[in-house]
Amino acid sequence: MTQSHSPGAMADVMAGMPEVWRRLLAAHVPDRLGRCTGCRSANGSGERWPCSLHGIATDAQRLYGLRLGQAVGGE
Repeated sequence: MTQSHSPGAMADVMAGMPEVWRRLLAAHVPDRLGRCTGCRSANGSGERWPCSLHGIATDAQRLYGLRLGQAVGGE
């Protein structure tokens, strides 16, 4: 049995793994037709960009920045 995770929960977990969200942001970029190059190479279909993985990685990057700012700011 597999567990389903919300995109917000995935971004929260991924925020602690900057090497993962950085790779996703680098791989999931639009092609000239507005399709995600990372999704197309993975499954052949090419989801519209921004794809769900790019969105989750972007949220993780934002959370990482917020947490880093809180750590540095002492809040």
